[in-house]
Amino acid sequence: MCIKSSAPCWVEINLNAVGHNTAQVKELIGSEVKLMAVVKSNAYGHGLIPVAQTVLGQGADALGVTHLEEGIALREAGIDVPVLVFRPLLPGEQDALVRFGLTTSVSSLAQAELLSEAALRIGVNASVHLKIETGMGRTGFVPESLMEVAELLFSLPGLEWEGIYTHFASAAGDPSFTRQQFQAFQSVVQDLAGRGIHFSLRHVCNSTAALLYPEMRLDMVRVGTLLYGQFPAGVRNPGLDLQETWSFWTRILHLQQVRRGMTVGYGRTYRVKRDTVLAVLPVGYRDGFGLDVQPRPAGLWDLTKVVGKLILSYLGFPVGSHYVYINNIPAPVVGRIGMELSCIDVGKITDIGIGIPVRIEARRTVVRASIPRLYQESSGEDGGVKAKFDVDMP
Repeated sequence: MCIKSSAPCWVEINLNAVGHNTAQVKELIGSEVKLMAVVKSNAYGHGLIPVAQTVLGQGADALGVTHLEEGIALREAGIDVPVLVFRPLLPGEQDALVRFGLTTSVSSLAQAELLSEAALRIGVNASVHLKIETGMGRTGFVPESLMEVAELLFSLPGLEWEGIYTHFASAAGDPSFTRQQFQAFQSVVQDLAGRGIHFSLRHVCNSTAALLYPEMRLDMVRVGTLLYGQFPAGVRNPGLDLQETWSFWTRILHLQQVRRGMTVGYGRTYRVKRDTVLAVLPVGYRDGFGLDVQPRPAGLWDLTKVVGKLILSYLGFPVGSHYVYINNIPAPVVGRIGMELSCIDVGKITDIGIGIPVRIEARRTVVRASIPRLYQESSGEDGGVKAKFDVDMP
């Protein structure tokens, strides 16, 4: 593998694994249900264009993004499949959306009117999906307000009403509420059908719902997490053989002999328990190392666990200590993680040297976007691997 030696930290993206996971999802949902591959947020940090090309090569039918700029980037890369922009448009964005042939979510009459005007001005129809608010509380028509404006909304010229959808708030954690949302959505679809308004694409399922509620897959599912090798929290499906698509790496920068009793790092929070060797890594919280998403405790018991972990850590017994891996051998992080330099104990690992690769355990969601990444993809008939060095989009 070719790795750029000047990069102290890098992310490896396995596009073969992305393709494998896409094929697995396609097999799960069957040929009657379309797959919208969600590539928002730079394809969950994997790289927008390489991932889009990969999932489309494995049968994805459409792409989903959050921002107009992402859709434009796909078009400029020569990708011409349907691309749905999830968020409402800002005033002034409608012309670009129509010119680039992107599909937008319509959550208000005012937005639909802007799109209609742009479509007439440019001389093409604008493809749109109607967003229904059923309990997420963010965007979309509340069913009652939709019926008040339906006659005017669906009479606007230049709009092609291709799809209708909603967004589940808690597909894994609250099945009862999820079913309520689904029923509310179905009621809207039926009411509109009674007015002679029909949609070719109805979609409500994200990755979680696509696994838990096969009866809700309808015409299309919107899947992101599964494509990137992760099951949603608390949800598993033994029929899906997902492969890891993402790994975070750095190199040993320096080796330091230390004696028992020495302290390490800011605040002297760690005291060496035996004579050992510490390795210094050029990685820290600047890179997202040691950071994690901290949700609000769900209840008193959850809060008790959080406080308990903090107390144990203060007393010198950290729970969930950070580890890194050298040749798949775990090495504990010692002392506080710095902004750009951190220490690990490698005293029990043989054949240690400067420059040896180290795999970091970290969440994709907190690793900073400017870290260079290395793409791996199959090359040639022999199925060999080639490496392509690239950098995230800003």
